[in-house]
Amino acid sequence: MNLKTQVDTHTSQISRLEQAMTALAEAQVKTADETRAMRRAIAALAKAQAKTEAALAALAEAQTARQWQAYLTAVHPKQCPL
Repeated sequence: MNLKTQVDTHTSQISRLEQAMTALAEAQVKTADETRAMRRAIAALAKAQAKTEAALAALAEAQTARQWQAYLTAVHPKQCPL
């Protein structure tokens, strides 16, 4: 193999390596962007879950209060304020 052929072969290999490295760098940037977006989405879901749990707790408390009031009304209908 003559010198020109060897240089051309190495140049071609270097070019392919540079293309692969560029593609890898672009993929890393895209992955980092997607990771940030996923973390934001998880934080939003956690916040929504906390609100949902608080609402469910409030509903359970209200239901308990209604049941207690119904019990009092049934047991002592004349003493019940409602």
